[in-house]
Amino acid sequence: MHKQNYIRRAIVSPTGSFKSPMEVVEANGILLVEKVAILQAWEADERALLRAEDEGMSGGEHAHLHKVLAALDHLRNLDIPEKLVHPSPAGRE
Repeated sequence: MHKQNYIRRAIVSPTGSFKSPMEVVEANGILLVEKVAILQAWEADERALLRAEDEGMSGGEHAHLHKVLAALDHLRNLDIPEKLVHPSPAGRE
């Protein structure tokens, strides 16, 4: 149960759990599909930050979308089954 709470928190706030996107890639004890979910959430956060910056809003943080995309690419380029990197939506196989 503790691990699931950790994963949920990491998906909600990736930067609260990890210092960098590659730290997610290198983390032990996290399933590949969980790593992808965390990085996809991080990507969404970074895209929102970029939109805010484009609209002239700045919160002091700078977007690092390229680092998140590089981490996702790294996972996708591993020699692993496709469904583990690109999981189908819940309930669809």
